[in-house]
Amino acid sequence: MKTEQEILEIAFALFLEKGFSEVSTNELIRAAELTKGGFYYVFKSREELDQKVVERFIHPFFTEPVKRMQAVWESKKQEASTAELIWKGFFMPQRFVNFKEALGKEIAFRNFYFLLYESMKKFPEVICYFQTFSEERKECLYRILERGQKRGEVIQKIDLENYVTMVLAMQDGILALKVLDDGIDDEEKYKKIQNQMWKDISTEGLEIYMDGGVTNAVS
Repeated sequence: MKTEQEILEIAFALFLEKGFSEVSTNELIRAAELTKGGFYYVFKSREELDQKVVERFIHPFFTEPVKRMQAVWESKKQEASTAELIWKGFFMPQRFVNFKEALGKEIAFRNFYFLLYESMKKFPEVICYFQTFSEERKECLYRILERGQKRGEVIQKIDLENYVTMVLAMQDGILALKVLDDGIDDEEKYKKIQNQMWKDISTEGLEIYMDGGVTNAVS
């Protein structure tokens, strides 16, 4: 008999292909090569299975980037330049490839996005995940730029609240485009946003290369 984890993996694959609502419990049972008794021995109900899929495969989409952002902030906030923190501590942790690596799966972004959208309508906790994630990424970028102002690396006249909102909107726009074209490289697009925003806000003659590295053109 398959383990709970194996059944969840099978269920997630089906949900990615068809969505939660279009996969019947009987289809899940057949795909997992279980009897009904076997299924209900592992899960008390179909609702329990759905909830565990959300917790195992969707929740990390919101939590993993925040963990990476926090880790970079704690390890580099003392010595790293603001430009480096923007890339390594904000943009890089949010790459979809990081999420796939964390799950150990190759996932089509479009399929995952549609499943995520359905889960927001079906499971109230996913809305909470999203709202918390939105606030945490906003706070992350804000504190990086605020630190930059204190260090004299970011110009003082920038309205950080409005600027952060604009950057987040640009980033979300890239994800929306990726739904239409899964071939869009979100990392490349993030680098372009980073390059442009540094030109807008930097007080120094810093040249940001497309590999995310930083060279001080003044020193």
